[in-house]
Amino acid sequence: MCGRARLSTDFSEIKLVLKLPPEQPVPNFAPTYNLAPTDPIPIVRYDAGAVSRNLVIARWGLIPYWAKDIKIGYSTFNARCEDLEQKPAFREAFKRRRCLIPLDNFYEWKKLGSKEKQPYAIALKDGGLMAMAGL
Repeated sequence: MCGRARLSTDFSEIKLVLKLPPEQPVPNFAPTYNLAPTDPIPIVRYDAGAVSRNLVIARWGLIPYWAKDIKIGYSTFNARCEDLEQKPAFREAFKRRRCLIPLDNFYEWKKLGSKEKQPYAIALKDGGLMAMAGL
């Protein structure tokens, strides 16, 4: 995933699209157009005990189980599918702790000059909610 994203979709729609139990409470999360690594973000994960998906708030940035400092999350917020099974930071999370990250869009950046960058919002053509894979 990229380094910035937007989520402004109402949680009732997120619950419908991602097939969450209707009785599940929604987290307290304000819409944002500038989600960044280390920010709190809503995620959808499978709860084996309840045999259903649930929507919770997590911190954006993977902290491997062996890490001694949470600051490693700054360098592990973006996993590429080519590296998941080889890199020790992602291997165990890929096997056991996956989730969906609901988003309206994410941003990719194009260099225009030596210091200037232009953000491009990447979204579904119909503007609907999408879900990114997360660890």
